[in-house]
Amino acid sequence: MKKLQDKVAIVVGGGGAIGRAIALKLSAEGARVVVIDMMQESADRVAHEITKLGGESSAYALDITCYDKVKETFDGIAGHFGRIDILVNSAGGSAREKMALYQELPIEVLDWMLDVNLNGPLYCIRAAVNHLIKQNYGKIVNISSIVALGGMSKCVDYAAAKGGIIAATKSLAIELGSYNINVNCVSPGKVQRSTDDIDQAAFAKQYTYLNRICTQDDIADMVLYLTLPESDYITGQNMVVDGGRSLGLKGS
Repeated sequence: MKKLQDKVAIVVGGGGAIGRAIALKLSAEGARVVVIDMMQESADRVAHEITKLGGESSAYALDITCYDKVKETFDGIAGHFGRIDILVNSAGGSAREKMALYQELPIEVLDWMLDVNLNGPLYCIRAAVNHLIKQNYGKIVNISSIVALGGMSKCVDYAAAKGGIIAATKSLAIELGSYNINVNCVSPGKVQRSTDDIDQAAFAKQYTYLNRICTQDDIADMVLYLTLPESDYITGQNMVVDGGRSLGLKGS
């Protein structure tokens, strides 16, 4: 039997590159995967890919910055499946072209970044946690970033939000351990979403101390491990998957 057979796993941000990889790996271990994304089309695409491979999946569009909508969706998922076993918070991201020095950062960008990267994941946990407590079991895996550990210029908002995720992970692990709920975090380094038109050796040399780039599967493998029985005695930890980059934030 597969290690996650019939477990119900929610992957928030499952339509993105890392979220998709996580959803596929959870499904390959037998989980029934609920793919949640801001865009219905993105969620549908990953759910369809899972079902084509013989897995069971459903897709929901959801704005995680609205708690009422998050709670309604999660309650509906729990009602449909009868349970929630695994929650992976993979949604979020930097401001990209709107990144700026903090004294120049528009307040609306700051608010949005905190909503998407901190409040949204906390809303998802809040909406799921009582279902996990009720069944006296659960695995929560949050995605942070090595930017939270070492800092980066023009990323004050992102670093603050991702640092908050690490801190919340530790406190939640303390609160929820007596209910057999494990709460952990994964902090990726520089993940190359696509290998098209890049010099992989040069990328690896710039951003890691290893000889290859970091892929979404590297992150998904760690997330998967934190949902398996083998990780039952691990909680409150931030697992860094960065090829050593945070030893000096190489390349920044």
